[in-house]
Amino acid sequence: MKKLWKNLPFLWIVLGVVISCASYYGYHLLLQANDQAEQIKQPIDLKQSNRDKQKKKLQKATYCPRQIKPVTPAAYAKDQLRYAEIVNQWGVGALYIPSADIHSKILAGIDNQNLMVGVGTYYQNQQLGKGNYVLLAHNLVQSGGSLGNLPKTTLQQIFYLTDFTKVYEYVAIKNDVVDQSRGDLMAIPTDDQTSIVTLIRCEGGLNTSNRAVVQGEFLKEYPASEATKAVKLGLGLIEERWANDEKISNQQRANASEEPTIRIRTHSVETSNEPIYSLFQVACIYLFTILNEVPIVIGIGYLTGLLALSHVATRKQYEI
Repeated sequence: MKKLWKNLPFLWIVLGVVISCASYYGYHLLLQANDQAEQIKQPIDLKQSNRDKQKKKLQKATYCPRQIKPVTPAAYAKDQLRYAEIVNQWGVGALYIPSADIHSKILAGIDNQNLMVGVGTYYQNQQLGKGNYVLLAHNLVQSGGSLGNLPKTTLQQIFYLTDFTKVYEYVAIKNDVVDQSRGDLMAIPTDDQTSIVTLIRCEGGLNTSNRAVVQGEFLKEYPASEATKAVKLGLGLIEERWANDEKISNQQRANASEEPTIRIRTHSVETSNEPIYSLFQVACIYLFTILNEVPIVIGIGYLTGLLALSHVATRKQYEI
C-alpha cells in the first residue's frame, strides 16, 4: 500500500501526458477535417425535385455578413462533430480542386457553422456557370478548414463544382492574398464578361484583415453522369445504381445469410453517411475542446493535484 501511495505522483504525471497526447490527436483530426467531405457521398440526381429542395435551402439560408464571427478551435471542433447533420441540412453542391487536394461540400448561406464545415454561398440567387459564384469559408490559424490548402491552387489548372445534377469546370486564373476591403472581387460580371467563381477564406491570425482568394473562369458544364471516375470521386458523386447496390450489399451483410453481391468495381466508393470519427476519436476531440476553452483553470488544477499527491506520498512514505 505504501508503494502505491509513493507512485501516485508518477501516475498523475502519466495521466497528464496521456490526456495531452489525446487532446493533440483530437486537434490533429480537426486539421484533417477535409476528409469528411470525401466520406459523405451524394447520388447523382437529375430530378426536378432535387433542384426544388436546393432552392428551398437557399431561400432559408442566412446571407448577412455581419453575423460572421471569428472561429475558435472549440467552436470549430463542435461543428465538425455535427458535420453530417449540417451537410444534410444545408448541402447544395460540392467543390473539388485537384491541385490543392481540396474536397468540400457547398452549403447554402454563410451561417458561421456552414463556414466551419464547408464553403458557404454568398449570394442567395447565385448559380453555377453564371455571374460570380462566390464561396466563403472559415480558416484555423494553422490552415485547417475546408479551404485550408487554398493557396496551393495551381494557376491554369481545372477545378470542379457540382450541384449534384451537373458538373461545372473552371480554370484557375487568380491566386492571391488581399485585404478584406477588396469587395470588388465579389462583384457580378457584366453580360460581356466570362462567368467566374470566387473562393475566399481568412489568411493569418485571429481577426486578420487578409483574405486568401482564388478565382476561376467558367469553361463548360455537362451532366454529372458524364464526368470521369476521378472527378466523381473528388466531388463525392456516385451513380444511383452504385448507391442501390451498396444498400443491397449492406442488407445482405446484416442478414449474414449469404456472400455479398459482386459489384461493378466500386470498391473505392463508400456511401455511408456515418461520421468518420470513432468513439475514441470523438473523445479526443472533446478533450481538445475542453482544454482549449479553460486551459488556465485546468493547468492550475492539474498542478495543484500534483502538489497534493506529492505531499501525501511524502507523508505516507515516512509513516510507520
